[in-house]
Amino acid sequence: MLKFAAPILVPPVNAYICRQRDRLRSQAKMLPERDRIPVEKYFSTDVLDRVRILIAHPLPIPDPPFASVMRRFGFDFPSPSLTEAITFEDVIACRAGMNASLLFHELVHVVQYRVLGVREFARQYISGFLDTRSYSEIPLERIAFELQSRFDTDAQQFDVELQVRRSLRRT
Repeated sequence: MLKFAAPILVPPVNAYICRQRDRLRSQAKMLPERDRIPVEKYFSTDVLDRVRILIAHPLPIPDPPFASVMRRFGFDFPSPSLTEAITFEDVIACRAGMNASLLFHELVHVVQYRVLGVREFARQYISGFLDTRSYSEIPLERIAFELQSRFDTDAQQFDVELQVRRSLRRT
């Protein structure tokens, strides 16, 4: 519907992601060992070593500049400051301590950023949002939700990066 807007939105969204990551990273801490243990079989050591966690309520994250316009057009656009958790490249901000399932979901986004790069992640996220009009239907979110569900229900270990790469080829 609004696909023409995606290329226009990529540069400001890319800049927004980078600004938030840089600003929050200075306040964030390394992933604690107790939180790392349940997910370490699924993610590379490099991913787990790079990720930083910020816990704050409310989250000190402003809306992107276009958020109010999107809401007026009827898009399901959650306020970043009120979300349970949000990832900016390798910085995860959350309102309270995360359980293993939520941490897993956010770490999938860290891997997506790693595989795609920030600009391409922003492009795919925006395009998915404009196509579906809903946060939960964005293909990058659906991948994260599907892998999170596997983590929650299947005792069999899997390589998240490999699964992300396969899923991205199908989208």
